[in-house]
Amino acid sequence: MKKKNLHLKLSKLFKEKKCCTIEELSKSLDYSIISVRIYLKKIGYYSSFTHNNKWYTLKRIPSFDEQGLWFYKKIGFSKHGNLNQTILNFINRSSQGLSAKKISEIILQPCHSVLNMMYTKGKIDRINTKSGYVYLSIDEKKRAQQTDIVLKSKESPFPSDADAVQIFVKLIKNPDYTADELVSSLKGKIITKNPESIKRLLRYHKLEKKTSRPLKKFF
Repeated sequence: MKKKNLHLKLSKLFKEKKCCTIEELSKSLDYSIISVRIYLKKIGYYSSFTHNNKWYTLKRIPSFDEQGLWFYKKIGFSKHGNLNQTILNFINRSSQGLSAKKISEIILQPCHSVLNMMYTKGKIDRINTKSGYVYLSIDEKKRAQQTDIVLKSKESPFPSDADAVQIFVKLIKNPDYTADELVSSLKGKIITKNPESIKRLLRYHKLEKKTSRPLKKFF
């Protein structure tokens, strides 16, 4: 088959089906699988990041969304490459890392086993939180930024203003109290029930350790 006729037949196939397996193309074009791969490489193609990369489409066909993904009948194609490359791209671009659930929502398929494999191979890092693993970049600077945001987002909220006033008053009267002693002394006296929120307030004002510094600046 001449190249011109091959190109016309290939274009017709993809116009009808949008994406095909390499076996379908080989059979329809009456070309060996190796020859079809070589020709696809010349004209440009994408292979699916879903279904073990078995689906192919021409480079001009996909209409990618803002995340660089295109789905056709649940077959996913990505500007970023295969499944591992696509996941890695999203993790590296995220300001605070991504959970397996969030990544699955983006790529529309489960990814726990892939994430575990990527982590084991050192392609990505992760941090364990109360709600599960958050996956991070292995770039040292990016990972530090993501970790900082994750940890801050998981912290307890600050006490209410009314509770904060009582906390500071108690600390003024007992400047040598440790954070735990302060928490213990306030049990049942303020609305805040979470000791970590009290400790966070003290950390924020650098008062978590024993101190006799006056707290007038906070009022």
